[in-house]
Amino acid sequence: MTDTTNVHEAVHTYLGIPPGQDIARHPTVLAALAARARETPHAPYLTAVATDGTETTLTFGLIDTWSARLARWLRHEHAVAPGDVVALMPVNEPVSVAALLGILRAGAGCLLLNPGDPAGRAREQSDSQSATVVLCPPAVAEERDLPPGAVTVPDPARLADDAHGHGALPGVLPDTDALFFGTSGSTAASKIVAQTHRNAAANAEAFVRHHRVRPGERILGFLPIHHANGVHTTLLSPLFSGSHTVLARAFSPFKYPGQVERYRPRFASAVPSVLDSLLQTWREPRLPAGFEYFLTAAAPLSARTCAEVRRTFGTRVVQGYGLTETTNFSATVPVDLSDGEYRRLMLDTDIPSIGTTMYGNEVAVFTESGERARTGETGEIRMRGHNVMSRYAGNPDATREAFSGGWFRSGDLGYQVESPESPDPFVVITGRCKNMAKVRGEAVSLEELERALLQIGGVRDAACVAVPDTVEGETVTAVVVSPNSSEDGIYRHLKTVVSANALPRRIVFTDRIPRSSTGKLIRRQLAGEVAEGATFPFSLAARQETENS
Repeated sequence: MTDTTNVHEAVHTYLGIPPGQDIARHPTVLAALAARARETPHAPYLTAVATDGTETTLTFGLIDTWSARLARWLRHEHAVAPGDVVALMPVNEPVSVAALLGILRAGAGCLLLNPGDPAGRAREQSDSQSATVVLCPPAVAEERDLPPGAVTVPDPARLADDAHGHGALPGVLPDTDALFFGTSGSTAASKIVAQTHRNAAANAEAFVRHHRVRPGERILGFLPIHHANGVHTTLLSPLFSGSHTVLARAFSPFKYPGQVERYRPRFASAVPSVLDSLLQTWREPRLPAGFEYFLTAAAPLSARTCAEVRRTFGTRVVQGYGLTETTNFSATVPVDLSDGEYRRLMLDTDIPSIGTTMYGNEVAVFTESGERARTGETGEIRMRGHNVMSRYAGNPDATREAFSGGWFRSGDLGYQVESPESPDPFVVITGRCKNMAKVRGEAVSLEELERALLQIGGVRDAACVAVPDTVEGETVTAVVVSPNSSEDGIYRHLKTVVSANALPRRIVFTDRIPRSSTGKLIRRQLAGEVAEGATFPFSLAARQETENS
């Protein structure tokens, strides 16, 4: 399984529990699926909602049958064996879900590919892991040209149970590879995160405990299932909790209110940019009885968005935090915070907290010298526990660097805040270690400047990039989505909250900022578009008034 000779056990140890000891009721995804199919075969597992509103509901018994059929098809038609890697290009629909679980039931690991990526990138990622076969569900084949050599997944509803035999499918151990995800980077295969069945079980156990998920209750989601959040929150946690996921094919601000009303979820998985969109488009919002909160992750949540959701929708935003390397969630805001503490930590603050440590892992803040940071002292956020990936597949050097010192090094900066309502401190993220500009020798946080821009009335979105400069080392360009704001007005505000060196050299007005399907800023793409200028629909504004003052 592992391609690194030095396994750092400390990284996968949680409060003295060794890596070999299970912390979840079911040690693997397949054990959880088998238990649900045996105990509650007729209970709904997932309702997929197509773009035209068509619904398809899979029970736990049906997903068990479909995934078994596809597992036997893979073993018979493509000679997939335990330990192989099978690439899958999924979208939010039933065959994709069955294919993912079918790959795991065949004993293989599943490499998740973005269906929106060009064929060359998909091929590079699949080749990097020596994938036995690349699978595309029919829904993907209808929308795009398939990568060379890719195979269309057959409809499991039309496969006979005995089409490829009745033999027992291979079992898997907790430390068997389950999922592979590509991280963002300049090359398609720069880093591939390898997650085990134990990682998935630990995350699901933590999710169920933290959100107190009960069998049968509904969770509404739309995040793409080629991302870690979509896979673990939407597809895997119901196997461990017995809950019912409603999965929309994609987010539509005009259809979403109707989906909330129709399916009446207890909470809904979202990202901050989606909440901002709903605040602009949802007329006469009215959440159904029993709706408790929006769960956000993947991108920073602003206090303004949090407060506007509370005021407009009458509900809370519960922010979570994690990385693909730490299997989705490492920390999340407790769901039972008092109104006073919620206001202090989420609303009356510059940066809303990401919450407290989730079960199964530890989160700590370290200074540059490697010491534990004091309360309120900024340092690097690090994690260890059963949710930490096994490795970067095929990249032992990157694995050793990431696991340095017995903790996984997130690259995120933050500090801890004490609360009388929690034995564990709350964590606040201030930015990324690398998302800094060095202007005239002063370190400027791009995230801090972005937060300052988002505090300006009328600014819908904002992002900043560092630009090389022969005189000042680097300068900052701010990209702003704000139809009615003026350059002078923006600078007047920024002068009151940031240092002179942190003021952007240029302000770029645009109608959109490049973000991933989960709302995460694609900073590398933004920097390239700012540099090229002509390929990005914005007008550049020079900082004349500031430079002359």
